[in-house]
Amino acid sequence: MNNYITLDGKKYKTIHKQWTPGSDKPSTLRRTLLGSLDVTYGPGTFNDWQGKIEGPVTPIDGTWGSIADLRLTIVKLTSVSMTDHYGVTFTVHILGPFQEESRSSMWDAASNMIYVKMRIVKQ
Repeated sequence: MNNYITLDGKKYKTIHKQWTPGSDKPSTLRRTLLGSLDVTYGPGTFNDWQGKIEGPVTPIDGTWGSIADLRLTIVKLTSVSMTDHYGVTFTVHILGPFQEESRSSMWDAASNMIYVKMRIVKQ
């Protein structure tokens, strides 16, 4: 297991208490006139991850992404590659809102860390 994810070819750490993987099985539910449930399930399952990703102003090295790299990935508005903490690779879409929080009042300081809230959905 890794302590980071890879998004669009760059490594990023996630905030462990604010990073939640999940899944959604499409279904419809209705109640019949006799009071029973009629449930229909779709053939697929949607996997997603929600939470905050760390975007340092200055990355550790060339394999790690910076906040600038992360912002460029977000504005692509297309599918990108993601490798999760377990080393499994997916094609995903990145959805907002992209709320940013700074650890420092000096947003552009070399030692600063920007946290970006997002939702990532497996294609």
